[in-house]
Amino acid sequence: EDGTDDDDDDASLLSTPRGSPNAAISTRRRRLFDGAASSTSPPPSASASASENNGIFHPPLHLRRIQDADLTGKVVLVRVDHNCVKGGQLKDAFRVDASLATLYNIVERGGRPILMSHVNRPKDKKTKRVAVDDADAVAAVARYLTRKLGVVFACPEFRVVDGDGIVDIDTSVNWLIEDLRARRVGGVYLPNTRWFLGEEAGEGSEAATRFATQLAGLADVFVNDAFGSWQPHVSTLGVAKFLPSYAGLLMQRECEALDALIYPTRPFVAVIAGSKLDTKIGTIRAIAKRADAVILGGQLYNAYVAAKHGVTIAGVDAEDVELARRELLAPEMEAKLVSPETVVESETLDGCGCVPVDGECVSVVTPSIRRSVGSRDDAKRFGPVRQRRVKDLTAGETCGYFLDVSRESFRDGSRVAKAIEGASTIFVNAVVGLTSSGFNEGTSALDAAVAANVGARKYFGGGDTLQEFKSLSPGLFLSALDDPKFYLFTGGGTVLKALAMGGAGELETVKALRMSAAEIERARGGADGKGAASEAPRCMRLSSCDCG
Repeated sequence: EDGTDDDDDDASLLSTPRGSPNAAISTRRRRLFDGAASSTSPPPSASASASENNGIFHPPLHLRRIQDADLTGKVVLVRVDHNCVKGGQLKDAFRVDASLATLYNIVERGGRPILMSHVNRPKDKKTKRVAVDDADAVAAVARYLTRKLGVVFACPEFRVVDGDGIVDIDTSVNWLIEDLRARRVGGVYLPNTRWFLGEEAGEGSEAATRFATQLAGLADVFVNDAFGSWQPHVSTLGVAKFLPSYAGLLMQRECEALDALIYPTRPFVAVIAGSKLDTKIGTIRAIAKRADAVILGGQLYNAYVAAKHGVTIAGVDAEDVELARRELLAPEMEAKLVSPETVVESETLDGCGCVPVDGECVSVVTPSIRRSVGSRDDAKRFGPVRQRRVKDLTAGETCGYFLDVSRESFRDGSRVAKAIEGASTIFVNAVVGLTSSGFNEGTSALDAAVAANVGARKYFGGGDTLQEFKSLSPGLFLSALDDPKFYLFTGGGTVLKALAMGGAGELETVKALRMSAAEIERARGGADGKGAASEAPRCMRLSSCDCG
């Protein structure tokens, strides 16, 4: 589920932005005129500003917001998370589209944008060499923005040093900035930030400081809209020390949505899956502390089943089983776990080549198939695939691969179905089956069960989670796009990181955007009580207004 990158689950994401699960329009309007700001706005007083949920007090982040910045005539350096390029091609535009509101806000208020994003991992972990390759270029994103917005996004090129990548931002970029100010181009898109020697050089190093000051020299203001890029690199943190820095609109929305998971409306149910328990156990611990029920999938659940029932499951590491025995069978943890009742077992990772239904193989090994594959042993790769009830497993048994959770586990009356039906907040970071081999009925059933709870707030995070939701349940996905009860995070890996740390405010990249005590006091208006927030549109005084 986590994919290969450190700050997202997968580069392939959705192609349509999501609505934010904010409060109802009437509530937003009332807050504006009551003077109570959102969780990312400076509040008039600590007691009035704090969000409360189930009696739990949680203070706002007090982010410096792009809405409060003076952008007129200024060049704005924007860190976005457009890590959605594979092989030089834009694979999915969800993250790009999600950042458009911030870009429009900048331009509408007189600013001129310079964009930057990382793409993939061009730096070799062992040799530390940086490979500058067109496969990791931002050019595909720039072309998409040019087509989408009808203005040119220019991509400067800088000298590359073999093994070190781009050492300096040279003066050749200045003419592009002149074109930007003169509106001959709509934006400038810098090369992949991970192509630069200083990006991951480490805080305080000469290369990092040099890169940060060069970036700062390009602009007047820095806006971080890259919630999905949590690592404290130069482009996400270092440059913030040299420029006035603000949170973009997407960053604010993501932090608000994460806040709803840190302080959830109960009952709170979380669904988590993954390929390795040792990489997810910290997240499971953190979520279990906040959730009323946790549903595991994938190898996480397999490790738990192996530990609990004393069976050997193909493909499950002994280390994960031992970890599950220590962590997941602990009474306080196991009390939170809601176990799917049936799994899909296969003798091979490829299954039978069909898409199983109700955990059963739907293909038949005919004589012609057997002749085409050779011996009887070769034909075994077409099966068997079968459904197994977890309660029927016997200690000491050796099992095949558990490649999915049968959809029977999500049917009315099951433990899992009851937990999802009764939830008020649901968080999904899970593909519960090996969908690449056709084992997708569990994931489809999960999506359907979550969507059926129309009253719950539903939060999906993780590249694979979103991609499979889109491809396996397109009808549900399309209806969810306009449903304010849904929210899809652009940075699934960041969500898990922040949940484990205790909130978005614990991320270094977000800390850099938080107001100081003096800034909060100034925003409140100081002793004279005059607030700094801009006046709301007058149309919002009308009961018929629907623009809130």
